Amino acid sequence: MSELLLIYLDDQLVQSCTLIVAVLSLRVLFVHLIKRNREILTDGHRHWITSVKNFSWLIIILGLLAIWWPELKNFAFSIAAVTLALVIATKELILCFSGAMLRAGTGAFTIGDWIEVGSHQGEVIDYNMFSTTLQELDRSPNDYSFTGKTIVIPNSLFLSVSIKNLNFFKRYVFHRFSITIEPHLNVMRIQQWIVSEVNQLSTDFIEIARRYNAFIEKRTGVDVPGPEPRILISTNEYAKRVITVIVFCPTEKASELEHHITYGVLERVYQASDSFRLGSN
Repeated sequence: MSELLLIYLDDQLVQSCTLIVAVLSLRVLFVHLIKRNREILTDGHRHWITSVKNFSWLIIILGLLAIWWPELKNFAFSIAAVTLALVIATKELILCFSGAMLRAGTGAFTIGDWIEVGSHQGEVIDYNMFSTTLQELDRSPNDYSFTGKTIVIPNSLFLSVSIKNLNFFKRYVFHRFSITIEPHLNVMRIQQWIVSEVNQLSTDFIEIARRYNAFIEKRTGVDVPGPEPRILISTNEYAKRVITVIVFCPTEKASELEHHITYGVLERVYQASDSFRLGSN
């Protein structure tokens, strides 16, 4: 009897190993066919690769359950005890799987989206049942480029913090920056120059920006500010004037536009301060 049991178990082990090797071999083959020696993968390629990986794990899990199901039924009480121990031991993995179900159920993001999860932000390049991989995005405070780092986030994090989808701002963004000047300078003239300069710099993309702005309003159902530049004047704790500029522009041009405006304002501040010193003398 014991010899028959051993033979039966050996057969199940052989079937399990065969299943795993076959599925993993097929996965490697499909991934190779999708990549086809491409150095740079598109979002569509990454999406297919992720789907192949996740589907292969699903087949392995279901196949192993089918192979070992008779043994599982025969040792139901033992399995119940083992399952309880596994639940306690693998609590974090269960939370990660629950987070993956939350992502899939809500459609919070997909491959290629820009997202922010807690303090992490970046472009989604891969996800599976347990983790999500981001290409880190440096948005603090003024840049919108990739840092070259990747972040692997456990899916359990989705259950405790909010997920912000920044995909609308992958192309255009409300870019905000501030310039501090001395209180004696003519802020109205500087404000007029900023508005004029931004309008001139945005002639190439203002029409597209208006359409994209309207598209965001339609998709979100929220009345967002228009693409026209806005200037806010305030003071800080040192009684100096703070000029805050808000402009809706292509994401890749945000840093360049900020640099141009800041340089122009500082140049006019220097000229005004020089004239002020000459007048005092």
